[in-house]
Amino acid sequence: MTNFFNIIFRKIFYKTTPSSLELKMGYIFSNPKLLKTALTHRSITEKNYLSYERLEFLGDAVLELVVSEFLFKKYPKKTEGFLTKTRSGLVKADSLFEVSIKLNLPDHCITDKGLELTKDPSQSKLLSNFVEAIIGAIYLDRGYKHAEHFINKWIISKNDVEMSSNFNFKGNLIEYSQKNFKKLPKFVVDNVKGPDHERQYTISVHIDTKKLGTGTGRTKLGAEQEAALQALESLKVKYQIAE
Repeated sequence: MTNFFNIIFRKIFYKTTPSSLELKMGYIFSNPKLLKTALTHRSITEKNYLSYERLEFLGDAVLELVVSEFLFKKYPKKTEGFLTKTRSGLVKADSLFEVSIKLNLPDHCITDKGLELTKDPSQSKLLSNFVEAIIGAIYLDRGYKHAEHFINKWIISKNDVEMSSNFNFKGNLIEYSQKNFKKLPKFVVDNVKGPDHERQYTISVHIDTKKLGTGTGRTKLGAEQEAALQALESLKVKYQIAE
């Protein structure tokens, strides 16, 4: 069922139109009550099952599965330790908090008036929990594929480059190349395809005339990081992964 049909369904059965949050997310709930529950803090309701917490529990599990599958396919030859640390970089609370701010969640959450979501730094974890609750709500509303799409759009695609930057494969390669070859590696853009909002870059990395790795990504940095990772492995260099 597309968003268009969901809008019609909502008007007929719930007599509501999509909220500004749904329009920003790019996802229209068939059952808007699920979104309301996902955004409701327990300070507002006497019945805990009507707050976000159960949906957060479900959303956390869905998020971990989607990110695990993404990394399993992206890095087919990497170890379990590498995949676990990489996953933690994508699903950490700071990343989810950034998503909550991009979605303007503080303006939509239903909380006690004394709970200052934007002014109290300690509430960043709570906003991260609300993001996971939304994932759980989407999963219940229309299933795994729609939850996966939301996660890919708002969490993986938004944070994949930052996660790769934290691991600094490119920096590791530059340091190794300067120390052992007395020169910098050269990154070459081999191909760019797709419209402006869905660019895909293919970049190779060379030392002297030898090609050591190729990477693809939604940004140049992401593609360079993947190419650098391949080069490090080709050179059998031990690289550091951020905790």
